[in-house]
Amino acid sequence: MQNGYRIYDKQTAPEAAKPVLTEVQAHYGFIPNALAAMAESPEMVQAYLALDGLVNQNALSEVERHVVFLTITREYNCGYCVAAHTAFAGMAKVNDEYIRQIRENKPLGDTKLEALQHFTTRLVQTGCNVSSHELQKFLDSGFNRRQVLDIITMMANKLIAVFANRIMGTDLDEALQPAKWDKVA
Repeated sequence: MQNGYRIYDKQTAPEAAKPVLTEVQAHYGFIPNALAAMAESPEMVQAYLALDGLVNQNALSEVERHVVFLTITREYNCGYCVAAHTAFAGMAKVNDEYIRQIRENKPLGDTKLEALQHFTTRLVQTGCNVSSHELQKFLDSGFNRRQVLDIITMMANKLIAVFANRIMGTDLDEALQPAKWDKVA
């Protein structure tokens, strides 16, 4: 960890964050370092998890959500986030080849998922300043306008994690070590 941030547990966390960390542990089976450190601000960890819960209800399929999360975190160059989303995608039985290809910024071989990866990449790279033509091309690939907004909601969720992890210098959990990621040049 950097800049004086620390990893909290259910006993040492600020009082308002203790119930949140209890829920996190029940959900994941452990408390990921990123969430344990975010507990410094109970409001941040609560906001992140609330948004995460909403994201899981959006109009994208589970595989599509994993493609979006991996793409966003790759584009934001967040090693912690890519490792975490690699592990979560694996737990959700997402095709290992898709996970590898997204991590390496390579084509997926599935036209619709490739369109999703490309459009998400462009949203991140341009700060959502894509052309009408790019938007229409994405819509023509089988997605709809609601799903565009769902991707933006997912970007907001990941911005919390990416920015927090950058400031906190979050150490990769032992459980996530097998999914360690370094940006591919």
